Amino acid sequence: MDREKIAFAAMKPLDVAIGGVVTGLKKTKTLDRVTDGFYSAAQTVLRGMYVKMNDLSAEGLGNVPETGGVLFASNHQSWNDVQVIGASCPRRVRFLAKSEFENFPVLRHLIALSDSPFIRRGGDSQGMEQAVGMLGDGKALVIFPEGTIPGEEEIPRHAVEPETGLLRGHTGAVRMAIAAKVPIVPVGVSGTGKSFPPEVFPRLEILEAPKNVPVTVRYGTPLTFEALYDKELTAEDLKKATKRLMLAISKLVDHDRGYVPVKVPVPELPKYRKVGVLLLHGFTSSTKTVDGITPMLTEAKIPFRVPVLRGHGTVYTDLAGVTAADWYEDAEKALLELASEVDQVVVVGLSMGGLMALELGIRHPDKICGVVTWAAALRFKDPLAPVAPALSRFIKSWPSPNAFTDQSLRTAGNDNYPKFMTDAFGSLLEQSKVTEKRLGLFQVPLCVIGAKKDTVVDPLAANILYRDVASQHREIHWFHKSGHEMGLDLERKQVFQTTLGFVRKFKK
Repeated sequence: MDREKIAFAAMKPLDVAIGGVVTGLKKTKTLDRVTDGFYSAAQTVLRGMYVKMNDLSAEGLGNVPETGGVLFASNHQSWNDVQVIGASCPRRVRFLAKSEFENFPVLRHLIALSDSPFIRRGGDSQGMEQAVGMLGDGKALVIFPEGTIPGEEEIPRHAVEPETGLLRGHTGAVRMAIAAKVPIVPVGVSGTGKSFPPEVFPRLEILEAPKNVPVTVRYGTPLTFEALYDKELTAEDLKKATKRLMLAISKLVDHDRGYVPVKVPVPELPKYRKVGVLLLHGFTSSTKTVDGITPMLTEAKIPFRVPVLRGHGTVYTDLAGVTAADWYEDAEKALLELASEVDQVVVVGLSMGGLMALELGIRHPDKICGVVTWAAALRFKDPLAPVAPALSRFIKSWPSPNAFTDQSLRTAGNDNYPKFMTDAFGSLLEQSKVTEKRLGLFQVPLCVIGAKKDTVVDPLAANILYRDVASQHREIHWFHKSGHEMGLDLERKQVFQTTLGFVRKFKK
C-alpha cells in the first residue's frame, strides 16, 4: 500500500463523520445558510494560523473590487495556496476545484461546505456554465490557470514558460471572464512552494512539517477584456488574452522564493559545438551498467569515456582499502582527458558515480556544462548502512543487495560483484555525507533521475539533491518500474532517452 492510500485510509473515519454532517444539511436544505458561517469561521482561523506561522501578508488589497462578480486568477505552488488566498482576500471567495477532488476524503466535504464548484479538466461545458452563472450572480471565484501545481503530477517544474516562469496558462479563466463580462484580478502567491511543496503533500515523498517561511499574497490591477465581449472568439484571441493574464500574474510573484528558485525570464542553456559525455558506473558494478547508452551517443556523434573506477572490473576483494578519493581521482583523470578533446562535458553518473559526478561539477564547473545522476547514492535504504564503518573492523565483506526489479535481468549478463568489501562501502558512505553537505556549492545545470522502486538508495535522495543544489537549471525525472540499476533494468531505454535529451540541450 502506498503512502497516499495509507493517508486516505487514516482519514476515512473523519471523512465519514463530516460527510454525515454535509448530507444532513443537504436533506434539511440548510447547507446554503451554513456555508457562509463555515467560511467566515475558517477564514478567521486560517488567517491567525498563517500570520503566526508564515508571517502572512497581503498586498494590493485596494485592487479587489468590493462588489460584483470577479475572477481571481493565481499562480499555483502548493496545496496551501487555497488557504492563504482565502485567509487574505477581503471578498468571500469560492474556488474552482478539479473534479478529481470529489474522491478525496475530507477535502471533498470541505469543498462542499465552502460552496465551491467542481470542474473537469480538459473541457467541462456544464462546469463552465455553472461558474459563469456564479460570476453573473455577483460572486467571486478563484481559479488556477496553470491547471496544476508544477511538480505535483507528471508535469515537472522545468516545463515552465521562459517569459513567465509559470506553466502555460489554460484558456478557461479568460473564457469564463469574457462570458460573464467580469474582470480578472491577477494574484501572485510567494512562499507557499517552499513552506509546503507537493513533495511533502500530496506526494508524501518528504515527510516533514510545513516550514515557517514568509508567505505573501499580491493582488494586481484588474484586467478586463471588453474588446472580446459578444465576439466569436478565435484560438488566437484566447491565446493572447491568456498570455496577457499569465504575464500579469508572473509580475506579482517573487520567483526566487519558490521551492526551486527561478530567474524570470528563464535564460537559455549555453550551446557548444562539441559536447562530450563522461559515464561513471556505481559501487560494485561494471561499465556495463552505464554503457548501454553508448550506441546512442555514437549515432549522435557525441564523444564519450567510460572509465573503470578503482577496485572494479576484476574481483570484489580488489575493493579492499579502496576509498572515495581513489574513485574521484580516476573520474577526474577521465574528465580531463575528454575535456581536452571537446568544448564542454556532460557527466552522467550511476549511484556512486553520481556522487563523483556531483563532486566533479563542484570542482570543475569550467569544464562541465551539465550533470545527470541516476539514483545518486546520497541516502541508503539499508538500516545497517550507517554502522558499516564499525562493522568493517569485524566483517570484511557483505553480500551485494538486489538492485533489480526484473530478476531475469539480474542474472542475464550481469557481472556486478556478488559481494563488497565493507571498508570500501564505509568510504562511500562517508563520501555521501560530505557530498550532501556540499550540494549548495553545486551550480552547473543538473538532471536528476530517480527510481521509485529503488531498494538500494532511498528515493528521498533524489528529492534532496534536486532541492538543495544551487543550479539555476535543474530537472527531476521519476521512473516507476526500475530498481537501482537504472541502466540495465526495465526502463533503461527511457532512462537513456531522457539522458540524451538533456545532453542535446547543450549542443549547437
